[in-house]
Amino acid sequence: MSLSVLATQTYQSAAFSTFSGQSSSHAFIRSATKKCRSNCGPLNARHDKVDAKLVRVSSAEEDTPIPFVDLSTPGEDFIECFADSLAYVNGVEYTIGCPCDTAVALCVAGKDGELDDEDQLTPVELDDPLMDELFSVAEGIVEEEFGEELVLMRTPQTLTLVGELDVDKDDDDDIDEDDLSDEEEEVEILLSFEHTDDMEVHLVRLLDPVLLVGKQDPENPLRRLLLSPRESDEIMPILEELFLQAQEEESD
Repeated sequence: MSLSVLATQTYQSAAFSTFSGQSSSHAFIRSATKKCRSNCGPLNARHDKVDAKLVRVSSAEEDTPIPFVDLSTPGEDFIECFADSLAYVNGVEYTIGCPCDTAVALCVAGKDGELDDEDQLTPVELDDPLMDELFSVAEGIVEEEFGEELVLMRTPQTLTLVGELDVDKDDDDDIDEDDLSDEEEEVEILLSFEHTDDMEVHLVRLLDPVLLVGKQDPENPLRRLLLSPRESDEIMPILEELFLQAQEEESD
């Protein structure tokens, strides 16, 4: 059995905006990276006299899962990612990775909690107390419906769905981004449930690329450490410039 797509819906993505951190303030890159993933050449940028370079990882490295660890959690939670690119800022290497598993989110809809064609979905933040309630319910529904075939995981930076997800890959390319604002993106609704009488909750697949940033763990070179809030504030503007430069060069 596979999880099928119910609908495509507009997603109010301010909480996940491009080149910003979520409320946890770790580095979290979103949709502006879509066109950059095919760029294999090195890109150089100078941001306030900071030397920075972006390079695509080799084909031999891009299929190796790398744990991206959140040191702010008691159990050092991690999310496995495939390396997409490497950024060098003042001699420090940063790995930009894409989750190995399907990135998903839990969202609520509309002012009255019900979804119609004009409504937008609003994501529930990972550190929102409401997430504690909703995740356990969604986790149970996925387990009940699909057993071991699909597992919902509360991974750092984005929820993930582990297992084979039967979706149409062509849907990812059918999005007209010109119709969306900077704070919107399209998502696919995978399942829905009622949490209270006035709240409908949706588990959605994120169609835009989800990329995380981490630096090498000095004690374990096989894993990466998600950035601290301070590091995120310093590094993300530089990475934004690099990725925007990549987009401009691909459009030329």
